[in-house]
Amino acid sequence: MNMNQNLSQKLDQRQKLTLEVQNVLKLLQLNAMELNIELHQIVEENPLLEIEDEDYELIDELRIEDEEYNSEDEYSIYMSNQERESEKWDFERIEGPKKSFVELLSEFAFLILNKEEFKAFEALKDKMDGHGMLTERISKISKDSGIKISLLNRVIEKLRNGGFDGVFSCNKAEMERILGKGIYPSSGYDDGKPIRYIEPDIYIDYVDKKFIVTAGSCGLAINIDDNYKKILNDGSGEEEKFLRKKLKEANFYVEALERRRMTLIFIGKKIVEKNFAYLLNRSEKLETLKMKDIAKDLGVVVSTVSRAVKDKFIQTPRGVLPLRYFFGNMQKREKAMEMIEEILIEKGDCSDKEISQLLKERGIKVARRTVNKYRRIIEKE
Repeated sequence: MNMNQNLSQKLDQRQKLTLEVQNVLKLLQLNAMELNIELHQIVEENPLLEIEDEDYELIDELRIEDEEYNSEDEYSIYMSNQERESEKWDFERIEGPKKSFVELLSEFAFLILNKEEFKAFEALKDKMDGHGMLTERISKISKDSGIKISLLNRVIEKLRNGGFDGVFSCNKAEMERILGKGIYPSSGYDDGKPIRYIEPDIYIDYVDKKFIVTAGSCGLAINIDDNYKKILNDGSGEEEKFLRKKLKEANFYVEALERRRMTLIFIGKKIVEKNFAYLLNRSEKLETLKMKDIAKDLGVVVSTVSRAVKDKFIQTPRGVLPLRYFFGNMQKREKAMEMIEEILIEKGDCSDKEISQLLKERGIKVARRTVNKYRRIIEKE
């Protein structure tokens, strides 16, 4: 066995982000609730900082004109960093897991069915999908379990009469006849997971024919008391060195948060400019934004805009929506999945290639592989 040692040199050029840039990007990517937790941690570690609830401020009026949209209304956009006291995160609202559709159905069955009927219910439940529909025919369930079909049907009737309409439907046709198209026995029930409460990062309000764009998160303020001022002005040694370092950190965080706030307000402003009619429920047409255009206007790279949009929500006159909804991908995905489900109901068993072609004819271009992915998600649901 030969063991050789070689010494070689390699020149490698890499671009590394400084710690400050990494922290700026981190603050930008955090959503409102995550940011609130992070800021309290920062304040605990820096004696010169305190949480600041920013006051309402109107800046920069912008008139919107749209030749294609005829209206007597005049639209203005105001940008604000208002802190909404009434809408702050309330930790008392955190709730544990809610009972799922299956759990509620089982509890109800236990209460109204006798022992023999509950055994039949268990056999039916074992062959039920997530929507509350049967995956096998009742005749096969009866044969496999040794339970009479009449007993199985009696259990189904009792559950439906008790409020679980359409439960244990044999197929979609039966379910739609009972509930209507697009509604399942499990619709409206929780999935058993903890409820996730959200706090919007951007607020768009419409008041007196004016749009107000608000970045709804708290900030940081530098507060230097008299003792610290004296050390900074006249002191020396470790205390003065420590405070100088903390003052530099404090200035950095204040500037980083202001940059984050203005980035979010700019995105909100662009959403209003392109979609004011949609936001007021006067049009169903949504004009999506492109991250590369926002990045160009802000003078940053696309990945920075992506971080600003990630996991954030926006409150609008139309409701609370994920911020990514206005950047196209989510909307296209939802529309494609809705059409795929319609095609499967109308046409029955189609190949992925056939569905892709049908979508193309309806104005949505989706690759066969993507169709297969969406199809599996629909079938699981």
